[in-house]
Amino acid sequence: MNRMENEFLSLAVDEHGTLTELCNKKSGRELISPHGLLRMILGDPACLELEARPAGIPAIRVENNRLTLAYPEMECEQRGTIPVSVTLSATLREDEIRWGVDVNNRTADKVIREVHFPIFTIRDPEPPMAAITSELVSERIENLPRHIRSCFTSYMAPDQKYIRTAPAIYPGRSCSMNCFELDWGGDGFYFGCHDSSFELTAHLFELEQNTSLNMFLVRYPFLAPGKEWSEEKIVTSPYSGDWTVGARKYRKWADSWFTAPKIPQHVRNSAGWQRIILHHQYGEYFFPYSKLEQAYDDAAKAGIRTLFLFGWTAEGMDSGYPVYTPDPSQGGVDALKENIRKVQAKGGKIILYFNGQLIDADTDYYRSGEGQRVSIKRADGTEHREFYNFSNTGTFLRAFGNKTFVVACPSCRSWIEILKRHIDFAIEIGADSVFFDQLGLASYPCCDPAHGHPVPFTGLMQSKREMLRELYEYAKSRKPELGFGIECTTDQTLQYTDFVHIFGFPASAWNPEWRKTGEKPLLRSASYLFKEAFPEAVISNRNIRDDSDVEFPVNQMLLLGSRSDVEIHRCRSSIAATPRYQEYLGRANAFRERSADLLYRGRFCACEFHSLSNPEIQTNAFLLGNELGVLLTQSNRDVQKTEVSVPGFRFVRMDSVSGDVVFENTTVTIPRNGFALLVYRKE
Repeated sequence: MNRMENEFLSLAVDEHGTLTELCNKKSGRELISPHGLLRMILGDPACLELEARPAGIPAIRVENNRLTLAYPEMECEQRGTIPVSVTLSATLREDEIRWGVDVNNRTADKVIREVHFPIFTIRDPEPPMAAITSELVSERIENLPRHIRSCFTSYMAPDQKYIRTAPAIYPGRSCSMNCFELDWGGDGFYFGCHDSSFELTAHLFELEQNTSLNMFLVRYPFLAPGKEWSEEKIVTSPYSGDWTVGARKYRKWADSWFTAPKIPQHVRNSAGWQRIILHHQYGEYFFPYSKLEQAYDDAAKAGIRTLFLFGWTAEGMDSGYPVYTPDPSQGGVDALKENIRKVQAKGGKIILYFNGQLIDADTDYYRSGEGQRVSIKRADGTEHREFYNFSNTGTFLRAFGNKTFVVACPSCRSWIEILKRHIDFAIEIGADSVFFDQLGLASYPCCDPAHGHPVPFTGLMQSKREMLRELYEYAKSRKPELGFGIECTTDQTLQYTDFVHIFGFPASAWNPEWRKTGEKPLLRSASYLFKEAFPEAVISNRNIRDDSDVEFPVNQMLLLGSRSDVEIHRCRSSIAATPRYQEYLGRANAFRERSADLLYRGRFCACEFHSLSNPEIQTNAFLLGNELGVLLTQSNRDVQKTEVSVPGFRFVRMDSVSGDVVFENTTVTIPRNGFALLVYRKE
């Protein structure tokens, strides 16, 4: 047995290179069951995906807290032994293991497409263990085995070999950070890829042949015959404490490349926005320019003082891009300016929408050849195309669509110049913020060699980050207080963003029947992990679209310190059409304004400084200087009580959204959907 250990952890492999032991020495938890550390996916002219594993007995060395396994060949399904040599390494540094891989592709015709490494079989994956990922901003999977068993692909993949969660791709293709955790409450396991070049990485859980439950990361070298590839960027760490330990570990690494943006006060202190579509793709008008003032008045009654303008053009929402023409039928640019000024005269703010990457194929820009030149190409040389099938009450448009889009590659200089002109226009008409849709989203890896990047372009999000940096700096040079926002939450774009319109629903639950059963809602897509790692981020909520469910999702927004994205009837109506939502959000925002400094500027700190006796109460906290704001809410029982412990702090005051929460001594009594703030000061 080949072994490394210190006071934090122990690791061992047998003579075959199988990982047989990974133990948290502090908690005594054995984390894994035996499994091989590596597999690869190769492609050749006859088959695009062939699985390969190390062949034979490796040469093993353990020296200076570094273990290496050297394999001269790989065993490939349907191809036998092939000349691909691999050296794996594990370096022990305090409570972390840094994993490395070196590959030499000596084949004549095989491309090493994927490297799955390191692969761990989770020893005891059943609850109370939970998986905390960065999907949908951040996701908590309370029952991992049950979740994986629900992931059959029917006939799209060989489920008899592996049942897998859908690949969670970082950055920007569902993952906001390049890490995930296993959480047992008092201890956990951190699994991250510390790659400041932001190459594509997949995070996967799988059930292998219905026996072992594995977790691993996937890297995509696309290593050609005769080439070598190596990296040492994957970090794992068993830890003691709650899930925030892993978030802080990731942030400590991120501080090597991340600098928090200087967010304008009108963005930092904003309760959110009302998102409205003025003119839709198929021609319907919802909010002509003359109705902007009324839309603002409706939103202001709910404490929302920003209008987010979609479809403000003659072309309509998701149409004509990258051309945005102020609508001449409504008076053109002068009428748009005039009605924006009316909103601003009342203290309102305006966000102006642009798409950061879509190109309408039915435009002169596309047909001229320039749109085709900058568009992302797929592996077969065809353009990557997208469709957004908006309709009214008919069926044909919904089924077959109206518009075809290609997607601009962020490496193309001419596309960046177009986006700069959009910034110029936003400033010209007096907008308070400019917004670029989809710029936090990972596009299809471009395969057009004429763009001057590798093929496939797995580093596309680094290029998008550089494009975003240039746009952000250009916007600030033109108008320092201009807010700058994008859609989709990824840490690597956050540095050049003042606010993020998220993708995901923070109030969704794994147990949707929780109201009937009285169970605590097991939130699926809350942003705790991301918010703990990047507390300075200004992110929105999403998906409150009518009056059917209001109090609970609004309370989740308050609990996370998010901003409201008001999108009534999918942006077709103002909040006046949902009086229940308008009234409750107004109360919630009035509550937040009473403690605005603490709740807008305070650092999200989860449960770092406080604890509750009742685990069914949802809670978080914000810290500003010596002042701590503890937030509490519950929605699954008629009434619940909890003791609140805040060592080293003294109680100052209490507030609640609806005036229905009672605080006596250290006990809080909260009715269904009640929401309270307890303010403490450090002694």
